[in-house]
Amino acid sequence: MLKIMGKSQASIEQMRAYIRKMNPKVSDSVIKMIPLYITEGAAEGVRGDIAFAQSCLETGNFTFSGSAVTLSQNNFCGLGVTKTGMRDNSFKTPAEGIRAQIQHLQAYASMDRLKNRCVDPRYTYVNRGCAPYVEWLGIQENPKWQGWASGRNYGQKIINILNSILSIKASKKALKTEKESVTMNIIKMISKKNCYIGQNKPAYIVIHETDNWSKGADAKAHATAMKNGNLAGTVHYYVDSKSVYQTLDHSDGAWAVGDGKGKYGITNRNSINIEICVNPETDYYKAVDYAEQLAAQLLKQYGWGTDRLKRHYDASRKNCPRRIQAEGRWPEFVKKTAAYMKGATTVKNTTTKNTITLTEKIEVQFPVIQRGSKGTAVSVLQAMLGVKVDGDFGNDTDTSLKAFQKNVKLTADGICGKDTWTKVIEHVKANTK
Repeated sequence: MLKIMGKSQASIEQMRAYIRKMNPKVSDSVIKMIPLYITEGAAEGVRGDIAFAQSCLETGNFTFSGSAVTLSQNNFCGLGVTKTGMRDNSFKTPAEGIRAQIQHLQAYASMDRLKNRCVDPRYTYVNRGCAPYVEWLGIQENPKWQGWASGRNYGQKIINILNSILSIKASKKALKTEKESVTMNIIKMISKKNCYIGQNKPAYIVIHETDNWSKGADAKAHATAMKNGNLAGTVHYYVDSKSVYQTLDHSDGAWAVGDGKGKYGITNRNSINIEICVNPETDYYKAVDYAEQLAAQLLKQYGWGTDRLKRHYDASRKNCPRRIQAEGRWPEFVKKTAAYMKGATTVKNTTTKNTITLTEKIEVQFPVIQRGSKGTAVSVLQAMLGVKVDGDFGNDTDTSLKAFQKNVKLTADGICGKDTWTKVIEHVKANTK
């Protein structure tokens, strides 16, 4: 008996090769959406290759000849079709349609709760856990006389297609590329604190930076603090140069972009938020690269383009992600994300890094400055903090300085004196590449 729950055994290359063989005129949109079976299946613990084989059966290998559904419906499994010739459920995107199919299979095969927001309109109609095996998806073969379809040997037909897919030899190079480009190693440390549980309907991926320059303030440290309820602001992922931590389920809204109050269309209840760590031990540019790969994976998972990739700035006009903006790296971030979405395994930076050779120790005195101060010293501080450099110590500079002081364990009074200048310069030295 073949279990529906588990890890996919077929590769994307094998599935693509199979459908091209069976349907030489298959739509390019079908080829592009195949990775979604793997990512959506992995999210719920369902074998994505089984779901794909089922889709091949239900759609006549995506010819839709004699099928009760059409390609434009994004319903690739006959979901909601209860009699011949009846066309029922439609979905906005291929990603949503595949997610609904995966969730419907999960309903038959498992008693566990869904990880993502439910988009399957018939999820609650299923007698949960009544068909843990593919063979039992056919009502006639199910010992409880329940299942997905009434046709004889329905489950065995899916298995026959799956076996044909698995029989296709995939090159080792393609499998290595696929493994690297489709999924990242994400460590889960899920919190249910300081968030909108079950209220998120993702429509955007939003990029932030932590602005926490303290030593040890890496992805794990932030994830742990969030798990313990010690952070007022929350996000779905923290990324540094060594690891990626997921801290919220996608179905839960973060406390991340509420400062925009929805004025620009991006809210806490329609976004997935990624924080890039900037602590001294983190290789900043490598962390940014990981964030680009993660963004690409999420965009592919939802079937979106890079038009759904946003900055915190786009949601509220806050200067965030601060360093990406200060170095003019956002266009490159979007470009590299798009390249990763197309299957690239490594993408080189094209924006020139500002490399600096440090001098020998220089004795120098800086003036004490605060809100209302003007001049060159203010401009130097603004450049070091990554805010707009205008030589005028205003609200943005005051807010950024207080945040910096808090992160480096100084009194957050907004006054840049000896101790603050020392910490600012240490930060500059630690982050100069």
